[in-house]
Amino acid sequence: MKLVSIIIPTYNRASILPETIKSVVAQTHSNWELIIVDDGSSDDTKAVVEGFKNKQIFYYYKENEGQHIARNYGMQLAHGELIGYLDSDNLLYSNYLERMVEAFTKNPHVIWGFPMGDRIKELYKDGVLIKRVDDSDDFPEDVSVQAIFHRKLHTDTSGAMHTRRIIEDGVTWDPAIKKMEDWDFFLTLADKYPEGFIYVREKLYTYTQRYGGDGLVSNSTYREWAELFEKIYQKHKHSHLMEGQTWYPSRVEKWNKLADDFDAGLLPPYHEYYFR
Repeated sequence: MKLVSIIIPTYNRASILPETIKSVVAQTHSNWELIIVDDGSSDDTKAVVEGFKNKQIFYYYKENEGQHIARNYGMQLAHGELIGYLDSDNLLYSNYLERMVEAFTKNPHVIWGFPMGDRIKELYKDGVLIKRVDDSDDFPEDVSVQAIFHRKLHTDTSGAMHTRRIIEDGVTWDPAIKKMEDWDFFLTLADKYPEGFIYVREKLYTYTQRYGGDGLVSNSTYREWAELFEKIYQKHKHSHLMEGQTWYPSRVEKWNKLADDFDAGLLPPYHEYYFR
């Protein structure tokens, strides 16, 4: 039975981290190790993790540098044949590991991939949930590496999995990409291992985006999104898989226009944008 390392970066989320950990402990595939990288929390995250008293759970503390660097740190600590990712505010379904290990085992050429999932968007104001939207229909039935380059789907870190070869080849999460780092990471993998991708057509996790909360995405600005799309395009534009894309420069222009409208007082803050 393959050992799978699951990496959770976390920062000051002691209040919601237990549910995330429980979703790993409940896996039907029992050969796993959970690597929790505490990215400089000032709350009682360590006590929460130690409270599980589970020898398969490993806690590591480091100074705050961002979740992308915390994932790189976790990769170097991982012992598994397969490495999976889970953010500290999301949940794995109990058959996640079983299904993903099965997919990798049946397809020995596979190096990386991700499954379908359920996606929930929540809007908070002063810590109170005021709106909740189910966005799960956003997952397509089929995904190709070119579809990832063409931005035909929303990508998530949670649920993603790859083999140890990624680590052996020196591939890491780019410290310069601090948001949409999942998409950037997948673009790198798609370009390097175009034949090694698998899309598991089964919902195996829940992703909850909390707008108005403590997440990086919900605290972004319109201008930051324009800058991110520009940066990611410039980094990956020479890949042949980018040929035929239609999102650049339109996405950059869109977000810059929204930023101008916000500066003019015509739009609410970004975290309220999708809930108008």
